Amino acid sequence: MLRIKAFVFRVLQSIFTLCDLHLSHPLPQRVSFTRTIPSSTGSTGSFDILFYTPSSYSQNPPKRHPILINFHGGGFSIGHARDDARWATAVINRTSAVVVSVNYRLAPEYPFPVGIEDCVSAVLWLWQHADEFNLDISRTAFSGFSAGGNLAYAVAIRLHEELAKMKAQQDVRIGQLVGLVVFYGSVDWRQSRAERDASNPNLIPVIPANLFKLFDESYLYPTPDMSSPLLSPGIAPSQLLKDALPDHLVMINCAGDQLLAENEVFKTRLRSLGKTVEGCIIEGVGHAWDKKPSFKRGNVKRDEAYELAIKGLEGVWGKGDGLVRRNS
Repeated sequence: MLRIKAFVFRVLQSIFTLCDLHLSHPLPQRVSFTRTIPSSTGSTGSFDILFYTPSSYSQNPPKRHPILINFHGGGFSIGHARDDARWATAVINRTSAVVVSVNYRLAPEYPFPVGIEDCVSAVLWLWQHADEFNLDISRTAFSGFSAGGNLAYAVAIRLHEELAKMKAQQDVRIGQLVGLVVFYGSVDWRQSRAERDASNPNLIPVIPANLFKLFDESYLYPTPDMSSPLLSPGIAPSQLLKDALPDHLVMINCAGDQLLAENEVFKTRLRSLGKTVEGCIIEGVGHAWDKKPSFKRGNVKRDEAYELAIKGLEGVWGKGDGLVRRNS
């Protein structure tokens, strides 16, 4: 039954996204090219990664491009890597970066932690194939929206664990995670949906309860430890956050979101750990406000938020050294 419900909501969501990406102006850039890659961390299988390249893109040295690896939203159960095409377009229009959006496998067919494992596999695969795509993996950053925001943190933590295992391996290419950009991600799964709603007196309801139910029953099966750092990075051990997360983060939160309170608490905690956390709270909007079709009206708040986030990325990317590092 969950699979049938997920299928129905995926169809509805794809129509919604179609209106945004094909009927709202200006139109975002199309995917430059796609690769299908294997999952090398955890469960076996394969999935697609979508490349968005800037006009300056070249696969020929000496110019290497910083890389932004993006994780889409959708409650881990719906959505597609192309959903964030507007964000990818904004990044490649402003910077020389290559954006790679990960089409990780979805629940209920692939519950926690498969999505995380796919995303970690994508990072490692891109690092190993940096020469092929002319990527400067010393300037790797992650971005994510909603569930993808949770993944941005979880992937950084899981990647930290994988890299510790890889230290003894020879001739393995290791990049450097220099920044995170997170839009309204969940960071504390210990709280129920009702508790999250109650935490925000200015809540603007966006997602119906039956869709939340689908998300939670699909992804969290069998019921995991909700305090796991891979689910609730907001309460992860301090030393793990210091070691696994980059020094620079951007958090874009929504004033009318049920996730606002936990994100603001996490922001304060990260700053207390010495992290630089930029960003803002977008007033008068609810969860995923930037994904609504705007047609000919445009979306000024979305454009301003994306601009702020890109400035944060420019700060961490700088000029870079363009080197591909290897274990030796």
